[in-house]
Amino acid sequence: MRCVVSGTRRLNFSKEIIMKPVLGALSVVLLGSLSGCGYIYGEDGYFRDRGSDYQAAQIKPRMEVPDGIESKPIGDLLPVPGQVTGNQEFDEFEMPRPQAMLVSAEASEFSLQQDDARRWVHAQRSPADTWPLVRQFWNDYQVGVASESANLGEVETDWLAFDVQSDNPLVRRISPALGEGRSEEDEHRFRMRVEPGVQSGSSEIFILHTHRSQGGNRDEWPESSDNLNLERAVLAELESYLSQSRADGSTSLVASQEGLIAQRATLDEDGAGNAVLNIQSDFNRTWAAVGDALGQADILVTDLDRSSGVYYVDLDQTASSQQEKPGFFGRLFGRDEDEEVTARPLQVRLTQVSNGVQVTVERSIETAAEGDEAQALLTRIRDNLN
Repeated sequence: MRCVVSGTRRLNFSKEIIMKPVLGALSVVLLGSLSGCGYIYGEDGYFRDRGSDYQAAQIKPRMEVPDGIESKPIGDLLPVPGQVTGNQEFDEFEMPRPQAMLVSAEASEFSLQQDDARRWVHAQRSPADTWPLVRQFWNDYQVGVASESANLGEVETDWLAFDVQSDNPLVRRISPALGEGRSEEDEHRFRMRVEPGVQSGSSEIFILHTHRSQGGNRDEWPESSDNLNLERAVLAELESYLSQSRADGSTSLVASQEGLIAQRATLDEDGAGNAVLNIQSDFNRTWAAVGDALGQADILVTDLDRSSGVYYVDLDQTASSQQEKPGFFGRLFGRDEDEEVTARPLQVRLTQVSNGVQVTVERSIETAAEGDEAQALLTRIRDNLN
């Protein structure tokens, strides 16, 4: 037992001897680090602040070049003007107004615009100047007006029954945009609104479409068009009409424009021997005239793409036969099992060229139609331009 106690005392004594020098060294290091900051960051330190050294700078005499050595004098890089007054008075600056946008003779005053889901016709005219043109649009296309307000710039049309009013000029041109699977027995109406544009002296024309079953009592307007394809088709027709009205200086065009185009249409062949209908007129007028010619020739237009200048037609069916088709249940229960559908879709493409518009017939954008087939279709179009 004595040995154990004696060993413990010796061990504790050894620890005390070892720890005292260590603690002393740590204290010296700590004090040195605190006092050493002045040697590093103080006024006499290595990393001292030199931001005020310029105040103690001294102007030294100009360096003299020894005799016999030529020197080129260096002038002041940033000379200070001799007369500078700090109390000058300046007139108040006024921001000039932007210059009005000028529309050249070759540029159209009317253009289709789109921003996400919104689309409209932009007019380089004030709403007061645009209103008579858009109001005349409905008169020329024989569409009745249910209500109108010149102060609000708003027109609401009567209900249009596409199957009953198939000879209506507007119905004939926009009915292909109705799309498959939609009932032609519905009634349709449109609301047009003319609003001031972003730029001074310009206008924006919007179209809203709604529909109902024939004989229905729906009168409220939706927030957005029920059929966006019909909205686009009416806007495209309106833009074409307004552009043509500016070119002709007249607001009544639908009844007279086809006869003028017929006198400028010639059936020719291109370098590859394909039939081409050359029409010496602008694109807007030709597009409208060809659409009317297809309707007069009883050619079924299944779809159209005005931006690409294409009418999609089906020669195996006629427009009149499509209008006489039975309803949904009639087609569902009255279909003949032996009936064969052999659709021959073709594309009637309009291409702007230097001296007018070329009308061609294609199977696709890369494949031309057969020679006899294209010749016959273009002949029917030409004969119905009058």
